[in-house]
Amino acid sequence: MELKRVVFGNATFREGDEYHQFQYRFTCAVLVFAITITALFQLAVLAGPPLYDPIYVMVGRGFLAVSVAAFLILRGHPERMRLVAPAYAVLALAQYVMVLLFNGPDELRAIWFALNLPGVYLILGSRIGIAITAASIAIVIVANPHLPTPYSPGALITVVLGMVYISAFFHAYAARSISFHHAMVEANRKLAHMAARDPLTGLLNARAYYGLCEGALSQARRTGSPFAMLFVDLDHFKSVNDRFGHDAGDTVLRAAALCLEQGIRQSDLVGRIGGEEFCVLLPDTVREGARLLAEKLRADIEALMPDIGSERLRVTASIGVAVADAEVATIAEVQRLADDAMYRAKRQGRNRVTCFDELDSAAVPGIKQSA
Repeated sequence: MELKRVVFGNATFREGDEYHQFQYRFTCAVLVFAITITALFQLAVLAGPPLYDPIYVMVGRGFLAVSVAAFLILRGHPERMRLVAPAYAVLALAQYVMVLLFNGPDELRAIWFALNLPGVYLILGSRIGIAITAASIAIVIVANPHLPTPYSPGALITVVLGMVYISAFFHAYAARSISFHHAMVEANRKLAHMAARDPLTGLLNARAYYGLCEGALSQARRTGSPFAMLFVDLDHFKSVNDRFGHDAGDTVLRAAALCLEQGIRQSDLVGRIGGEEFCVLLPDTVREGARLLAEKLRADIEALMPDIGSERLRVTASIGVAVADAEVATIAEVQRLADDAMYRAKRQGRNRVTCFDELDSAAVPGIKQSA
């Protein structure tokens, strides 16, 4: 078994959660380190002469047990960070208080308060980091007169200033890291959006459209629901480019794309898969529903009359419809049938909706019969 799996379990994170992943893994590493160091100390106590206060030793054993429990609770479950991390931060602070009060022979024991701060800032953020810093400084100052051997004023000032410096440094570092992470996530989101979109129309490009179609098909197979596909082709589009220029053609494409995008449900998918060709996937849709939507989209496109500068241009579209059972059909098969239906609409005079006919689909299992 890999060491990473032993320490971190099978925890998974979504894209964009890299900082949360770091916080989770860092917390697990801190717990493993605390368990290891505390266990070695307890073994040394058992093997050597009784040099330490019994209360301090017992508290250390309790800290070891709680650290093991926290690790087992957190391992593989990053969603438990909100509970485990703050509770463990308070527990660690209490442990350092016991070290300060009952481990008198260790003159440098106050350093544990300072060493605790970086982890708190990185795991829990600036607000809790500032709170733990303030609590640590207050504890050291208040407890110092009651120690068997109090720290000198100079040593106390050094300890306090050290904690203030570390706190300020990691406050700035943590805030900057989080800000950078958010900026990186947003930049990646924008890049992913741009990579998935057709730059002219803003619709899904062919690659992204087909990728999402496969996911929708898998969902349809799990639920056993049918799905439909519309193949939309703008009529006489080449003549628009030839007669009015490519700028006019781009205007027509953008208008048609917006019409399609606004005319479908949120659960539907629409993509530009060719020059003037668009494809629409309709999950959980039967033939009649697909035909009615296709007819509505056809009428909406005909009513667009986009302004190309010199005039308003009448635009029409031929739409092919195919409906299938997700369990036995593939996206490529259904699109081919919708494409065939669209070409039939072209042959019948354009500006119309044609549904795939079962009489043509005997060799294609799973394709729904037309009424």
